[in-house]
Amino acid sequence: MFVDTYQRAAQLYSLTQHADALAVLSPLLDRPNADAEALNLAAACAYAMNRADLAQAYWQRAVDRHPGHAGVHNNLGNLYEQLKRLPEAETMYRRAIDLNADSAEAHYNLGNVLALQDRIVDAERSLRRALELRTDLAPAHYSLGKLLMKQARADEAQTHFRLAIDARPDWADAHFNLGNALAALQRRDEAERAYCAAIELNPRLTSAYQALAELLETDGREADLERVYRRLAEQLPELSAAHYNLGQVIYRMTAVAGLERIDEAEAAYRRAIEIQPDYTQAYIALGNLLKEHPGRAHEMLTTFRRAVEVDPNWAETRLNLAGGLLRVGAYAEAWPLMESRYDDDWAERPIRVPDLRFAQWRGEPLAGKSMLVIHEQGFGDSFQFCRYLPLLKSQGLSTLSVAWPQKDKLLASVEGVDACISDDALHTSPRHDYWCFMMSLPALLETRTIPDVTPYLAADEARIEYWRGRLPAQLPKVGIVAMAEPRESSFEARRWVGAQACMPLLGLPGVRFVNLQKAPFARAQIETLPPHLRPLDLMDDVEDFADTAAIIASLDLVISVDTSVAHLAGALGKPVWILLPSNPCWRWLIDGEDCVWYPKARLFRQTQPNQWDDVIARVADALAEWRDRN
Repeated sequence: MFVDTYQRAAQLYSLTQHADALAVLSPLLDRPNADAEALNLAAACAYAMNRADLAQAYWQRAVDRHPGHAGVHNNLGNLYEQLKRLPEAETMYRRAIDLNADSAEAHYNLGNVLALQDRIVDAERSLRRALELRTDLAPAHYSLGKLLMKQARADEAQTHFRLAIDARPDWADAHFNLGNALAALQRRDEAERAYCAAIELNPRLTSAYQALAELLETDGREADLERVYRRLAEQLPELSAAHYNLGQVIYRMTAVAGLERIDEAEAAYRRAIEIQPDYTQAYIALGNLLKEHPGRAHEMLTTFRRAVEVDPNWAETRLNLAGGLLRVGAYAEAWPLMESRYDDDWAERPIRVPDLRFAQWRGEPLAGKSMLVIHEQGFGDSFQFCRYLPLLKSQGLSTLSVAWPQKDKLLASVEGVDACISDDALHTSPRHDYWCFMMSLPALLETRTIPDVTPYLAADEARIEYWRGRLPAQLPKVGIVAMAEPRESSFEARRWVGAQACMPLLGLPGVRFVNLQKAPFARAQIETLPPHLRPLDLMDDVEDFADTAAIIASLDLVISVDTSVAHLAGALGKPVWILLPSNPCWRWLIDGEDCVWYPKARLFRQTQPNQWDDVIARVADALAEWRDRN
C-alpha cells in the first residue's frame, strides 16, 4: 500500500503534476508516524507549487520525526537559503554533514550559504571538500570559480569554470563567467569566445551581451559592437537598453563616417523611449543627435526639456538642456542651468568643487569684498569667459585674484585683475571673502547680453617685440591652427581638418603662414607637407600662452579650428577666421558667419558633415580677397 502510493506520487512529481502528487500522498501524511520519504516528497511538491510555508511544515515534521535523515536536513536548508534565512540554512546543512560527512551536496550547499554571508575562507573550504568527494560536481566548480573571482584569483577561477563546462558543456552561465575570468587575465580573444558561447547557448543572457560589448568597445571594434547590440535587440525586443545602446554605437560610427545612418540611430533611440518613456539617457542621447540638424533646434530643446521633466534631480539633464539653450542663444535661461556642471550629487560631474577655506560666491553683494576666480575646463573657456571679470569690480569688489594653471600671468592683463596665482597655490593663497568658477560669472552676474568689447586681453609688449623680430617683415602673416590632434572622442575629432586637406589654402601665394600649434602630433603633420607649403614653425621656443599671445599680436590674421587659440585671438582683438564642423560647439550658435563673442571673428561652417574641402576652398577664396585688399 505505502510503496504503491509513494511510487504513484513520485511518478506524478516527475511529470510536474505537483498538486496531484500531493493529493495522492495525503493519506500517508495523515499518519501519526508519517514516513520521512513521504514527508520529503510532499515538501518538494509544495515547494514546486510556491507554497514555501507548507514545504517548511512538511520538512520540519520530517526533521522532528526522523532526526537522523541527512537528506531532509539538506532539503530544509535549501528552503531556508531560498527564503534568505541564511543562519538557519547553515544549521541544517551542518546537521546534514554531521549525519553524512561524505555528502558532497551538503558540503556544496554549505559553501554557497557561507559565501552569501561573506565568510569567504570557510566557504572555499566547504566547496573544496565537496569537490574532494565528487570531482565532477559541476555546480561546486562553478561556485568555487565565482568565489575565487571575488578574491581576484582569476587564474584559479578560470580552471574551475572550465571544469564546470567539461561536466556541463551547455551551461551558458559557466561560459559567461569563464569569459569574465579570462577578461580579468587580459586574455581577450579567449574571453570573447567564451562570451559568444554563452550567447549561443542562451541568446537571452543579457549579462553576456553586455560583457562582450564592453570588451569590443574597449578594443574600438564598433562594427562588431553593433552586431552584438542588434542581436540583443532582436532577441529581447522589449529591452529598452538594447535599442539605446544600438543607437549609441550607430551614432558614434556615423559621426565619423558622415552621418549616412543617423536616421537608424534616431530610430533606435525613439524605440528605447517608446518601450521606456522615462528613459532619461535615451532622451539625452536623442537630444544630442538632433544637434546634427540645425533645422530641428526646437525638437532638440523639447527632447532635452523632456529629460529634465523625467529626472529633474539629475544634473546631467539640466546641463544638456543648458547646452541646447546656448546653441540657440537663449542665454538668460541657460546660464543658471549651467551651474549643474559641478553638482555634488552627480558622480560623473565634469567639474569638482575645490575644498577652500572661504565661501563659494552665490551672488552676494561685493562692495568691499575680495574674490578668487578659478579657471576651469579648457584654456579656451577661460579666454572666452575672462571678459566677465571687469564686471566684478564694477559691483564694488575691492580685490580680484584669478587662479590660472599656466606659469604666465596672461589673465592679469584683464581690467580689474589684481593678481594671478597658480593652481598649486590655490589652497595656500591668502584668504578671500569668496571664490567663484570662471564660467559661473554670467549666471551670478545675471547678464542679459554678452560683453563683446575686444580686446580684453593684452600680450606683453616686450614679448611682442621679441616675436615680431622672429617673423618675416614683408608678406601678410597668417597664423594657422588646423592640423589634426588625437582626441578620445570621435565627436571631438570631427573639428580637426588635417594637413592634406589644408594644402589648397597653404598654397596661396603672397601670404606667409605661421604655425600656432605646439602639440608634437600636429607639428609632425606639417613635416609631411611639401617644403614650400609648410607654415613657419617657431613653436619650439614657445613656453606658454603669453608667448602665443605675443605671436598672435604680431600677425595680421589667425585661421583656426575651434581651439583655445581661436578664443585667444578673439580675446586679443585679432581678426580670426574659425573653421567649424557641421555640429559645432554651442558657442558658435547654429548658423551665420558673425560671432556674438568676438566682433572680429568670421565663422566658416561645414555644409556637409566631415567634409572640409568646401570649407577650405571658401577660406582660400576669402583669404585671396583679404590679401589683395591688404
